Amino acid sequence: MGRAALLAVIGLLVFVPPAFGAGPRLVTWTTHSRFVDPATQNFNRPPGVAPRPKALRVNILLPAGYDSHRRTRYPVLFLLHGHGDAYDSWINSAKGDLRNTAKGFGGIIVMPDGARGWYTNWWNSGRRGAPGWESYNLDELIPLAERKLRSRAGRRWHAIAGLSMGGEGAAYFAAQRPGYFGSAGVFSGVVSLQRPEWPQSFETQGEHYPDVYGDPSAQRFYSTGHNPTALAPNLRYTRMFVAVGDGRPDPTSGDQLRNTFGALAELELARHAEDFVAALRAQKAHVTFRPQQGIHDWPYWRRHLRQALAWGFFEPVAEHPAGWTFSTVSSFSRAWGVNFHFDTPPGVVQTFTRSGHRLRGTGSGVVRIGLPHHRRLKLRLPFDVRAF
Repeated sequence: MGRAALLAVIGLLVFVPPAFGAGPRLVTWTTHSRFVDPATQNFNRPPGVAPRPKALRVNILLPAGYDSHRRTRYPVLFLLHGHGDAYDSWINSAKGDLRNTAKGFGGIIVMPDGARGWYTNWWNSGRRGAPGWESYNLDELIPLAERKLRSRAGRRWHAIAGLSMGGEGAAYFAAQRPGYFGSAGVFSGVVSLQRPEWPQSFETQGEHYPDVYGDPSAQRFYSTGHNPTALAPNLRYTRMFVAVGDGRPDPTSGDQLRNTFGALAELELARHAEDFVAALRAQKAHVTFRPQQGIHDWPYWRRHLRQALAWGFFEPVAEHPAGWTFSTVSSFSRAWGVNFHFDTPPGVVQTFTRSGHRLRGTGSGVVRIGLPHHRRLKLRLPFDVRAF
């Protein structure tokens, strides 16, 4: 089966296009992937929702007046759910309540299902996949959305955000596609994967840390290459909004005051946020940090999203910086219009630096590089060449 067929939307719900000026409307896609077999995944469903077949579903909230036949194009926000939730949690009135939380938002909101996959190509004893959630999102879903939706061109108009596990996914995806995402929002995010206590805390979520990120010592490079804090140099030109609570419930938010897990989890993730923000500031990145009263629960994530929307996901950003740093452990990566393809999966963090006309690479192995204007290079790391 060809790549196009694998990416085909096989379960697109059919809606009659509304008249111009009608309110936002929700559509749902069901997609196939070369990288994630839904039959093997642990999908969640909101309380009260009937059991449903396992599938890679994507909710898309289209703005008022959206018409696929019109020339108008829209900014797009990819919005990721957390570990215990699903593709329809953000739209659920008891959870994200997105129709009200993002009322008046003039862009497209894309909400994929990430199951309990941590938006990561699992280390999986070195197989780096099965599941391959980052490859599904970055190499299949985003290109599919680009083809099917009337989104605006330019990184200024592409944003990503998420809560908890989805905050990790949002920060990591922004770091792996810095030339695509101009802004990112992290709400109570798991963004400092290499804190000494985190592997043990991770185990309480139901997955085994070495299965996802490799052994913290033996495969340290793999967790480093997925750690948003370690990848802060990739985000030098990305606008970042980071919100986190302090572990204290706010009675005015309507949460459960006895949510002990939510309090303890948020207190730990506040340390993650501090690590991440410090690393971003060391890179002189544009970061807005909003520590505030709150715990790990939906009333606060709704508030965080409202704050991020007021902050603005689509403000001006640098589109083509002449100097940048990009690190990855992926076999295929894309940054700033340059493709990096390793025939042998990297065994170390690979770092590429552009300075004017020169491109430098540190790491090991052979990389095939696709440059603008269809130029191709095949180089052994380390290297230092004139490439631009």
